[in-house]
Amino acid sequence: MRQWATITGWALGLSLLVSMAFAQEPPPLDDLLTLARGAVLVDASIDARAALALTDGDPASNWNTSTAKNPAPYTFTFELVAPAVIEAVGIHGVGERPGGVVGGSAGPVTVEGSAEGPDSGFAPMAAFTAGPDGATMAESTIDTPVRWLRFSVGGPIGADAAWVYVAEAIAHGTVTPPDEDDRFTGIFQSGRADFIELRQDGTSVTGCYVENSGLSNGSLSGAVEDGVARLNWTSEQGITGTALVTIDSTGALAGVRYRQRSRSIWNGPPAPEGTTTPCSATEPTNPIITALEETGEARIYGIHFDHDSDVPKPSATSALEQLAEALESAPELNVVIEGHTDADGEDGYNLDLSDRRARSVVAWLAERGIDSGRLTPQGLGEAEPVASNDTADGKALNRRVDVVAR
Repeated sequence: MRQWATITGWALGLSLLVSMAFAQEPPPLDDLLTLARGAVLVDASIDARAALALTDGDPASNWNTSTAKNPAPYTFTFELVAPAVIEAVGIHGVGERPGGVVGGSAGPVTVEGSAEGPDSGFAPMAAFTAGPDGATMAESTIDTPVRWLRFSVGGPIGADAAWVYVAEAIAHGTVTPPDEDDRFTGIFQSGRADFIELRQDGTSVTGCYVENSGLSNGSLSGAVEDGVARLNWTSEQGITGTALVTIDSTGALAGVRYRQRSRSIWNGPPAPEGTTTPCSATEPTNPIITALEETGEARIYGIHFDHDSDVPKPSATSALEQLAEALESAPELNVVIEGHTDADGEDGYNLDLSDRRARSVVAWLAERGIDSGRLTPQGLGEAEPVASNDTADGKALNRRVDVVAR
């Protein structure tokens, strides 16, 4: 009995060590002012294009005045994906800049919130002096939902700073779930003669794009989660990449597109009435079937999981059904179900989590009637990113399930 107790105690201790080895820290507070969470920069008093860096979730990128000739204050207005109760707001300082620009980080900051629109209804939310490096946060004095936040930077830290740098605008709080129905159905004008057409069915999104003034085009597929669509794009020439987009309150498309690690803006207002694209007259097809037939692999963004969970969310059902349909349509096909994560957290944890998620997809398919002998689960963790892990949107695009024919 004593020997059994010793063995049992040793086993329990080992189990505890293993679980500790793969334990994940609590999720960090979610920054609502990132494109990955559906936030859009509405206006910047100086250099709006550079100010897009304030919504990428990467403290290494920044906005700056570029010259001492532009006087303070500097204002930035952001739109959230939906109304939210904001608990705290803040600024991420940039630290000491190369070339000896000491104290160039933002100093005095005021933040206002509005539930009416980007140009009216603003009320004071917080005022603070930002630190030179890291995040400086202040509690919000508004306890009702707002959708627009306006940050005003009064100047740099220290009178000797040549100009002002800001790395990130930050907001923590709780968002009202946005209305997902047909949010992404429409045609958007992304250039003089360039267009993006999206069609949403549940959480699934398909479509196409036309660019280079109509000389080239490609297909799109992906899924919506919390008001943000993660997409795959494939050109006529077989070049592939990813994109992350949202729809703002004016109905315009706002987002970025990745080709390997290269990141570029991909946006546009609703196209003029009567605009068509090459896919306007075609019926949507199962994008997983198409991808497996054409390339032997499919990247799936619709299989959603909560943080630190290997249980598919209810919103994953549509993508799982598409995957089952694809496998049923090709009964001779054997596949590897790959789980992928972003680079946050420890490598070992991410590898274990991605493996558990891949196995849960296999289990779901087996319950649906797919022969489990055709399915090989494999967790790859953060080893095969499809976008930069330096940005919040890149991390979102790296969290995915891939299906590869074998």
